[in-house]
Amino acid sequence: MSAAGPLRVVVIMAGGGGTRLWPASTAARPKQLLHLSSRPPHTLLAAAVERARRMAPLQRIYVVTSIALAPAVQAAVPELLSVNVIPEPRPRSTAPCVALAVLHVREDLRRQGWSEEQVRTATVIVLPADHHIGDIDSFTNLLTVACEHSESHGEIVTLGVQPRRPSTGFGYIERGPEPLARRGEAVVYPALRFIEKPDAARAQIFVDAGCYLWNAGIFVMPMARIIAELERHATDLWATLAPVARALATAGDAWSATVTAYDQIMPEAIDVAVMEKQRDLCVVPMRVPWTDLGSWDALHEALPHDDHNNVTVAPKTARTELVDTKDSLVWSEGLDVTLLGMTGVAVVVSGGRVLVCPLDRAEEVRRLARRS
Repeated sequence: MSAAGPLRVVVIMAGGGGTRLWPASTAARPKQLLHLSSRPPHTLLAAAVERARRMAPLQRIYVVTSIALAPAVQAAVPELLSVNVIPEPRPRSTAPCVALAVLHVREDLRRQGWSEEQVRTATVIVLPADHHIGDIDSFTNLLTVACEHSESHGEIVTLGVQPRRPSTGFGYIERGPEPLARRGEAVVYPALRFIEKPDAARAQIFVDAGCYLWNAGIFVMPMARIIAELERHATDLWATLAPVARALATAGDAWSATVTAYDQIMPEAIDVAVMEKQRDLCVVPMRVPWTDLGSWDALHEALPHDDHNNVTVAPKTARTELVDTKDSLVWSEGLDVTLLGMTGVAVVVSGGRVLVCPLDRAEEVRRLARRS
């Protein structure tokens, strides 16, 4: 096959549990499958696929999820090809997720008729499924520049979010002082190091310094490069997945091979397994409205507000009334909810459970999810 432009594929990671949005988000319905709007795209996953279609056609968009969630993923994005939903037997973090996806994508491109050279040089774009991005045009432009730099230099490029405030909920990427390339609003910098989630004091230092970015988990990489780096730095993982590669190439039982492999694989993040070990990793800062919707506080920040800075998410059949209430969030999946004289609270009614908490303590909700 021939391509009008660079051969690009998108891998969307959609296996997370989203425990900080409990009780609405559960193992059976994680946050990427929550209906956040009455207007399409209804779910974060559907929005991620919609963004991905700006970078690649639907037949080259792949979603990695758990085997239990695969039917729900297909229902949330019915236009997605079933062969493009890649199931994992169990969660093993992002390094196995990316490695498994690469094996499936490589073989699927071969089946589509692309040459070995085209497959080898294909650009793999990895996106999380649970992000909310407010300016899709700017995001697409930044991602396109990242692709072009990766394709012309053979390097791995990540997108990092310019911090709006000190946050202890994100990992950080330190960028170099001198840009490698510019195109319009997009600037490519060397990525110097990854930093785990800091305490409040270090987070403030990072924001004041201006050269630290939130790690958004978005990566752009040549197919041959990521395979080489997995072979070099995640040797055990790649070797354990070798039977899966053989089964995919020979039309064997790839699922059984995957189950056996995942019984042996230890969880590891792609950042730790591969990205932190790169000496030529690049980063493009994103100055667009972005959040990973990792808490009710983040959801309140991202969704449309009323005149009193309140956010309401509820079906038309549920009556919600907020009286003398401000800076609050109401999420109801059916019951009527009334708030009187409240400030800065979240009220969540879902699955027969009710959560009431101050929004500024929303990060603690994950502890409650573990108990339920």
